[in-house]
Amino acid sequence: MDFAWDIVQYKWDRFVLPPLRRFYELKEHTGVPKYFRIPGGSPDWPEHLWDQYLGIKVDNIRRRGHFIEQVKADQEEMKRLNFDFGLALSGRKSREKVVPAHKTSPDMELGVIRNDRESKWRERIMPSLETCHRLNGHCQVPQAYVVPSHEDWPRLSWGLNLGTTVNRIRSLGGYSAQVARDKARLDELGFVWDTYEFEWSERIMPALETFRRLNGHCLVPRKYVVPSHEDWPRLSWDLDLGVIVNKIRHGSYFTQFTHSKARLEELDFVWNVLESEWRERILPALETFYRLHGHCRVPMAFNVPAETSWPEKWHGFKLGIVVRNIRRPI
Repeated sequence: MDFAWDIVQYKWDRFVLPPLRRFYELKEHTGVPKYFRIPGGSPDWPEHLWDQYLGIKVDNIRRRGHFIEQVKADQEEMKRLNFDFGLALSGRKSREKVVPAHKTSPDMELGVIRNDRESKWRERIMPSLETCHRLNGHCQVPQAYVVPSHEDWPRLSWGLNLGTTVNRIRSLGGYSAQVARDKARLDELGFVWDTYEFEWSERIMPALETFRRLNGHCLVPRKYVVPSHEDWPRLSWDLDLGVIVNKIRHGSYFTQFTHSKARLEELDFVWNVLESEWRERILPALETFYRLHGHCRVPMAFNVPAETSWPEKWHGFKLGIVVRNIRRPI
């Protein structure tokens, strides 16, 4: 019978050190995420470790000094695993310390994830933003974006909730000391401080200008999506332009459209679809029908024919149905 005379040592020998070794074998580092739980039923892990909250154990070692005697006794093994001791051997409580920006630490080179705010900023967040800009040409990070476990990205940043982090920086003042210090570099990377302003100036207005240039008008269909084509600005690709235009008419982007109203009018932006449709298509089509037929008794099945007597942009227009709807009582 293996009676556990020292329960702390028993837990260390069975439930802490072995999973750290295994984590290192699988990941090549011991930067265990705080809420990492060993997956149950996984063939990669011994059965007695399934569903153990390894991340919390590691965090308690670093921040609260748990298993302090065991850590001291196994220092050489822990160093072999590139374990970040944090404050485990110091007896001090964790606190933030601001150090010069972008300084590469020995821990970073060894692939160790440090949990303090400054290290996370320097070793995970800033490298992720640098990579985002390099890969995409901008730093407009979707709120749900998580850094993929891919060789294009720094290994220490894999799994980072970058979208959430960026939103906290922008909306809640997160990492204020680091942001203030590194603001010049963030500006160089095109960090988006105001998402509405970015969307308007970098995506929406360029898309409207391109639509006007290609089509000769700004009457954007409700379901129109900007194609991923070289004729269009890359940042506008896949933009739901029709939906956005409808939202603008109903008050969205109020501040931005107020500043850009003169330019929108130059583009013939359609503020009132019904008024524009009547003035630009229906009434001129009725006038043409009257000129050709001497009356306005338009058959319900009448569609504007593809003939030279009609402007090409009206060809196929269902004038008969429109007239029927005008006559129909409200």
